[in-house]
Amino acid sequence: MNFSEIWEKFSSYKALEGIDKPMPVQDAAIPPILDGRDLLIQSPTGTGKTLAYLLPIFAGIKPEIKGAQGVVIAPTYELAAQIAQVAKGLAERPEDVALLIGGAAKKRQEAALKLKPRLIVGSLGRIVDFIMDKKISMHHVRTIVFDEADRLFTAQNLDNIKFFVTSALKSRQILLVSATLPQKTRELAAPLMKEPLSISTGGKVPQNIRHFYVICDGRKKTERLRGLIHSQKIAKSLVFVNMPYAIEKTAARLNFHKIPAKSLHAGGDKVARKAAMDALRHGKIKVLVSSDAGSRGLDIRDLTHVINLDMPAREKDYLHRAGRCGRAGSPGVVISIITPGEAETLKKFAKKLGIEIGKL
Repeated sequence: MNFSEIWEKFSSYKALEGIDKPMPVQDAAIPPILDGRDLLIQSPTGTGKTLAYLLPIFAGIKPEIKGAQGVVIAPTYELAAQIAQVAKGLAERPEDVALLIGGAAKKRQEAALKLKPRLIVGSLGRIVDFIMDKKISMHHVRTIVFDEADRLFTAQNLDNIKFFVTSALKSRQILLVSATLPQKTRELAAPLMKEPLSISTGGKVPQNIRHFYVICDGRKKTERLRGLIHSQKIAKSLVFVNMPYAIEKTAARLNFHKIPAKSLHAGGDKVARKAAMDALRHGKIKVLVSSDAGSRGLDIRDLTHVINLDMPAREKDYLHRAGRCGRAGSPGVVISIITPGEAETLKKFAKKLGIEIGKL
């Protein structure tokens, strides 16, 4: 099956609703994935990377083989759940996709594995546990995907990654996917990959996102945030702070001033995290306050604004924050609330990322 045939086959599936043509990363990645190549796929957040690897995986599934033929590893529960949801929109049966993540009941996940899913999506630790318990057979797994690979390929995870990868077929295909793939990630993955092809599309920051800044006294940032939400008529925003203790504090201040807000903590209860995200998705709140660690993997399709209440530490973090809005080509706005002393850092970020940041 070639690229055109894949797109035509899946065009009526739920996962492709509203998409009438491939996005650049899909155009670039799908043909070499079909050829069995190992790939390093780097493309900004929200540019269609998930479908870029899921479409060829499902196109290559052999119906006569029962059991896993592809595995996708993700670093967070939210990202794994979002990938699984998209995958179920491509699958012939919902039970063809199993979501296996830590912190959830193992018995329910074991029951899902008994239905012989063709694709497994989940966290590295939980999937390795199931392989060691012989609940997952890797004998037919041809494609392995590490989504947000820069967060997965760490010294701490390396032993688990090696065990997991070598448990699959020798002819396995490995795909590393992320908005950023630093040299360290590439070096750690290199021994496991076969002459990987590197694909980079869409520049560093999507062109549909506009960038602005406002300057104020550091003690008045929250006050300025409230003013921006009112003056810009912002209905759905993700506000970033750097310190975990400031997440709850900022949300509480906004609620005190009649701006509905919730907090999102990296290590928080999964039910509470989902409730906070659903509240924003359904318009029950206007603001979700998070740190960088808490926000990775979030996909809130109609999120219009990202606001940096605290400056990110690196341009890489600015990139990931910005990618939370403007998903799939929709308009997005990033506003950084900075002190005079932070202006030079923001200017350096703009230069490195190749973007223009205007003053509001």
